[in-house]
Amino acid sequence: MKERARQAGRRGRGGGPPLADALVGAFADGGVAGLHLGLRAAPEPVALAAGRALGALCRDPLRVRRRVVDAQLAASFPVATPCWVRDTARACYRHFGQEAALLMSGAPRIERMLSRVVDEAGLGPRLHAATAERGGAVVVSGHLGNWEIGGAAVRALGVRVTAVVQRQRGAFGHRLGELRARLGLDVLDRDAAARPALDALRSGRVLALVADQHTRRASAPVDFLGRPAWTSLAPARLCLAADVPLFFAALVRDPSGYRIVHEEIDGGRSGAAGDPVELTKGWVRVLEREIERRPEQYFWFHRRWKRVAQRGEGA
Repeated sequence: MKERARQAGRRGRGGGPPLADALVGAFADGGVAGLHLGLRAAPEPVALAAGRALGALCRDPLRVRRRVVDAQLAASFPVATPCWVRDTARACYRHFGQEAALLMSGAPRIERMLSRVVDEAGLGPRLHAATAERGGAVVVSGHLGNWEIGGAAVRALGVRVTAVVQRQRGAFGHRLGELRARLGLDVLDRDAAARPALDALRSGRVLALVADQHTRRASAPVDFLGRPAWTSLAPARLCLAADVPLFFAALVRDPSGYRIVHEEIDGGRSGAAGDPVELTKGWVRVLEREIERRPEQYFWFHRRWKRVAQRGEGA
């Protein structure tokens, strides 16, 4: 019992679950179902406001990963004032509370939101051209905006999408799996996806991945917001193996709803001789730029830079 208590204390001090889990972790499975029903029944503005309030509660007084968030924001923006770090962190908690509330509100509301997504930069036409001319494409994203419905937003552009995801456990994970199916996403498990992912690309599909979490498997240290971080090479390797283009894209919030930002990453094909590390650096640079524009929409709760400095491979 004491050991479990010590472990729980360590999680609360910075090793806790992702925020989406934390937002519902205080509830039993029946409580998650009740939260789902309540948010689905509430008008959209009320549901989103409730999510923002719950996110704020997770910071103060619950302090869910507060130290991790503040430290990573301060290190990533070293010239920022403590007031800016505090205010940005608070906005971050509210943002992800709102996004979690949307996910718990049910597919019909999300489908209405997706119908209003703005693609002014034209990712849809570029993906259609890529699948017609090259047979497929890889779209890599980061934990920015709302990545959970980002794949559905790409699918809404009229292309066939296979999403590589990390399976979530518990009641929230079950709801998330049902939501992905309802939104028409073909899903592959991240831990066993290499061969099926290549097969999907070679069958003319768009492969969507979120690849900015810490990993030592098939990865390389890449500078990210001023510090090296172990970063997956899988998106770059997949696009090179299938000979399809690589795009960075993210579904971000703006005052009117959601907007798609994207850029084609061509570092591996112009001067880098198909180097997966250079391709990876390319999409990471675009992610950095988008984070700098809207830092409150990045998932600072994940300890992105852990272990690199400890192993003497960067500061």
